[in-house]
Amino acid sequence: MMQRRIVILFMLLVTAGTLKSQVYYNPNVAIKPIPTLSVYKVVITDSTTTLVIRIRNEKQLAPFFIRTKRLKIRKVGDQFGGKLLSSENVPFYPYKHVFTTRNEIFEFTLVFPALKPPVKYFDLIEDTPQKEFYIQGIILDPDLNRAITKGFLDFQRGDREGALKAFIDVANMDLYFEYGLAYFNILYLLADMNRWEEAKEWYKKFKNHFFYDRKLLENELYRLGVTQKIQSH
Repeated sequence: MMQRRIVILFMLLVTAGTLKSQVYYNPNVAIKPIPTLSVYKVVITDSTTTLVIRIRNEKQLAPFFIRTKRLKIRKVGDQFGGKLLSSENVPFYPYKHVFTTRNEIFEFTLVFPALKPPVKYFDLIEDTPQKEFYIQGIILDPDLNRAITKGFLDFQRGDREGALKAFIDVANMDLYFEYGLAYFNILYLLADMNRWEEAKEWYKKFKNHFFYDRKLLENELYRLGVTQKIQSH
């Protein structure tokens, strides 16, 4: 009887260990292919990293599909990463999800091997030259997430000063986060407030710092007219 109790206790301990997980809801994302796409949940266990992704049909979206199962996650800056293990409700080509109603939410799940801790942020990309589907800079760090969320909420409330301070905090908080999310919003806000001398200083920092998405953000700043206004003042 004693031996049986020991075996049962050992099994309970093993089970408890395998069930231990970290859950992150609604992490912020640096780059995504669809504006209304969001990462609803990330669950990290000793053996897997699970992403639950949602797409909201705010305006009529084109049919959604992922062209290849050759997906991987990696720590930001790493060349290597874990390949897709399993998925649920994913429309891999030639299958497609067709949106039919306004504000419809389409949800799917991707499961990968566990990322070696600590994980502050990571990428999900196609392991192909085209890289048509990607979610880059999925932020798990709680301090970064709080500051970024505060920046967006302050902006939505019309508090531009509060939003600017929040994004400056993000820019100064982690110099190794290799995406220009904070810098883009700082430049946009400074231009919106006609604070051109500060905008010029931050634009120099933006140009001199390495970002994976700098070309993308440079194009967007130009499209919005921010770059031209900074250069003309």
